[in-house]
Parts: sequence; C-alpha cells; structure tokens
Amino acid sequence: MYDKILKKIGEYEKIVIHRHVQPDLDAYGSQLGLRQLILENFEGKTVKVVGDQSALDFLADMDEVEDAFYEGALAIIVDVAGSDRVSDQRFKLAKETMVIDHHRNGTDFADHFFQDFDQIATCQILSDLAMQKGLSVSKEAATYLFAGLVTDSGRFLYPQTSTLTFKAAAFLAEKGARVQYVYENLYVEDLNFKKLKGYFINAFSTTKNNVAYMKNDSTLKDKYNVTTFTVSRGMVNQMSNITGIPIWVNFTENDDGTILCELRSAKESIVHIAKKYGGGGHALACGCTVHSWQDTDSILSDLDDIAERIQNNG
Repeated sequence: MYDKILKKIGEYEKIVIHRHVQPDLDAYGSQLGLRQLILENFEGKTVKVVGDQSALDFLADMDEVEDAFYEGALAIIVDVAGSDRVSDQRFKLAKETMVIDHHRNGTDFADHFFQDFDQIATCQILSDLAMQKGLSVSKEAATYLFAGLVTDSGRFLYPQTSTLTFKAAAFLAEKGARVQYVYENLYVEDLNFKKLKGYFINAFSTTKNNVAYMKNDSTLKDKYNVTTFTVSRGMVNQMSNITGIPIWVNFTENDDGTILCELRSAKESIVHIAKKYGGGGHALACGCTVHSWQDTDSILSDLDDIAERIQNNG
C-alpha cells in the first residue's frame, strides 16, 4: 500500500489535499502532515490544503486555491471516503483522486483507495508510512501527525490503541513533535467552553437502558458563544466514563436544520447504527447527519436495544 501511495504522488507536480467537513485533529493533522511529508521528500511539488475551518484550527491555515490549479492535478482526500463528506467539492476537478482513510467505510468516488481500518488514525497510517519507508520527517510534520494520533486514540485511551500507536508517538516525539504545544491547545479552555461543559454535565438525559443523550437546538451555540462543532463534537464526551452508561449520543441542530449525531460507546460496536442512518466512522466513535428530531428518536431506540443486550449479557 505504501509503495503505491508514494508512486502515485511521484507522478504529479500539483497536488491538493482535502479532508472531511467539520475537521477534527486527525483530519487536520493528516492533511497538513501529508503536505509536509510530500514537500520534504519529493522535489518539484506544489501542494495545497483546502477546506472549512473548525475550532481546532490552531495547527495551520488553509490555502486559497483557484479552480484552474486542479487541472492536471492529483487530489488526495484523507480521513474520509464518502464524497458527500469531503470539504470543498472541487476535488472532482482533479485529474485523479486518491483516498487515504482508516474508517470502515467504502468509497464512492476514488480512483485510488487506500484503507486500513486496523489503524486508529489516518495520522497513524502516515506515521507508519514514514517509518516504514524511511521518509524525512521535520518537526513541523511530526507535530501535525502527533496531534491527530493523540486525539483519535483518545489520548491513548481507546481500545484500538495498539503497540504501533505508541511506536508512532515515540517516533514523532523523536522527530521533534511539539507535544506540549498540542496539549496546551487541547486542554486550555475559555470561560464559555467551561460553562458549556457544566451545562452538559447537568442537563443530559438517559433512556430506559441508560443510554445518555443530549438534544441541542441551534440556539445553544449562541447562548455560549461557541460553534456548532464545539457543541456537537466537542461536548459528546461530557457523558463518557460514567458508571452504568454504556453508550452516549449527542444530537445538535445545525444552522441548515439538519441534525448532527455523535455516537459513542464504551465497549460495544455501534458503527452499524451510524451507517444505518447514512453515516459511519469507528466501531466505538461514529456519527451521521439526519433531517428530523424523529430520526434522532429512532437512533436512540436502536442504541437502547444495544444497551439492553449489554445489560442482559452483563
């Protein structure tokens, strides 16, 4: 797989790297890290990164890219395989498309699809590529890749964290990754964010079989002066690590009326529920977007059935 990725990159002078909408740090980190790896290991390449910004945009800014740049270019899409989830749909203008992803989702568009769902992060795939192929890795590239590795592994807490995860972390640290810089930006919070966390801890509900959930309308972000992403992805784990809560889910109304659904589980796979409603992701951390609060009730019912089985199998 790694040889094929590097060979295809070598064929193009112009490359645009995309990732999913509402980016987390694995999306940002793999996008920015891959750009640095290409620039540091290939001569004569012009590499751009594009997409929407999120509350986790402390790593770097995106580039301004004209449509004409895509002519004869390679578009690489990282950390997502479905076309509807790619940020900046101009990847369709490129000569060829390549997907590098670690989720359990097939692709509906890529000319070249490289998937390894045994890896906990796309940043881990790229770190392993660098280790296996002896690539030059700068302090900047190492920082980007470490940011995605540490967050998609849940600070190395998630069950899919492997010996390779720790090897990759050690490798990136040896290359000069700014570990403290990443942690400072992850853990230092403004006052509104702290207050929002307090609200979540006090306001969530549970189903009959102890699935924890929150339903947030679009006004909540305005009340606390935060983004929709912060309410949705940023708050879902306020319901985690609670005795007797096997599954938790956060429903957040977007400005366009759709509802972002963040699904999490302590041990039992729930990704099939996300896929049922048009989404996907990891076995224990996944999501989807639905169009009504009635749909969220159906998701809750499906998750409650899983929670009931967990209790019965106790």
